[in-house]
Amino acid sequence: MSGQELKTEERILEAAGDIFGNKGFKDTTIRAIAQAANVNIAAVNYHYRDKMGLYGAVLEDVFQTGFSRFPAQSGQDLTSTPEQRLRTFIQAMFLRLQSAEGWGGFSGKGRLIARELLDPSPAFEPVIERYIRPHKDLLVSIIKDILQTDPGQQILLSCAISIIGQCIYYSFASKVIDKISVENRPTEENIERLADFVWTFSLGGIARIREDLIISGEEQR
Repeated sequence: MSGQELKTEERILEAAGDIFGNKGFKDTTIRAIAQAANVNIAAVNYHYRDKMGLYGAVLEDVFQTGFSRFPAQSGQDLTSTPEQRLRTFIQAMFLRLQSAEGWGGFSGKGRLIARELLDPSPAFEPVIERYIRPHKDLLVSIIKDILQTDPGQQILLSCAISIIGQCIYYSFASKVIDKISVENRPTEENIERLADFVWTFSLGGIARIREDLIISGEEQR
């Protein structure tokens, strides 16, 4: 593949990500994407076969870029505590969702992700298996290490979903948050502070669950 072909593919993916995100799959046309990418329709069909093929490629590109740019275990080593690993995981989520180098909040590619999270298409299945499920497993293992016991999948998954939900809510409800709590708006400048709060709040909840597990274990003796 030549450099020019690669450049063409990148332009198509970039344009398609924004248009799919803002208009949705049904209302997006290959013609509109071709015009935005400054290529002809034949070039889009050559590289991606059809609209569904392009849509799947956009999802893969968006998630691959986000997760490789902001890995959930960045800077971690064998000396890192599970609490530190959780902090890194949460901050990486905020950076993917809100930063300009990530998905940029709730517009363009961020809106595309929101659409898929709310109403997954068949094209989203590979993304779930390749990116979301492994990161869910990673988060569950971190929570298990913090608890220092295995309380079972129901509790572990409830904790994981709660933590992920806190991070995602800032993207989904950014306009509402803007109206009720300006200081908590999910801007790039606030990422560090918001990640710290979600981390602290989540550690408190996990600590309470650990206490309940200890009490429950003592009562069963």
